[in-house]
Amino acid sequence: MLIGAMILPGTPSLVFLFYVLLLLPWMAFRSSRRLKQQPGLLADGRVRRRVWKSTVLMLLLLLWMAAATGRGFGYDVFEAPEDVAGTVWKSLLSLAVSLLLMLSSSLLRTAEQRREMFVYRLVPGNGREWALKLLVAVTAGVAEEAVYRGVLLQILWYSLDSFAAAVAVSAVAFAMAHRQQGLQSMLLIVLIALQMHWLVQSTGSLLGAMAAHTLYDIVAMFWIARQAKRDAVIASL
Repeated sequence: MLIGAMILPGTPSLVFLFYVLLLLPWMAFRSSRRLKQQPGLLADGRVRRRVWKSTVLMLLLLLWMAAATGRGFGYDVFEAPEDVAGTVWKSLLSLAVSLLLMLSSSLLRTAEQRREMFVYRLVPGNGREWALKLLVAVTAGVAEEAVYRGVLLQILWYSLDSFAAAVAVSAVAFAMAHRQQGLQSMLLIVLIALQMHWLVQSTGSLLGAMAAHTLYDIVAMFWIARQAKRDAVIASL
């Protein structure tokens, strides 16, 4: 079905678009507003654990939706790359670029600004919390690549008949789903998303991006915990 220059996809894809482009950003906005109203909310370990558990469940739902929707039009989110060696080095390059962007963004902030960040308030406080956070990192790395660099891109590319427009919308939607992290972090997320799109298109598979994304989240998690501890020591002097 055509509306102007846009081609409407089938019902499963439309449901997927509604969930990813509208519902997820709305949920992120609502969460961001609540955190502003209750800035000390994440200081409670029970709340942090509840956030991580609900995040894992949401990501698993997203992964299932992406896999099921993609299967409906013949897209396999777990398709293996043809050039394994090329995928490995490109994934490592993508990981290095992502970490460099994250490091640059972190260093541009003051210690006070970092303490106010959503991700700094979610630093794990014990072994159980670290295990949950690692689980979040793995599920996010797999599910978010399947959604934003995989199925969403394919649906938008078909609907808009423009690869560039599909990448732009997908990258912005990915950033909007992380609204809780603030505008500066959203810009960083857009840049990371764009180079992840390059990785997927250049390798022909989501697997390298899934691995790079997961490793990025894990390294960033430890970096943020280290930085938060260092900032706390400096603040106490």
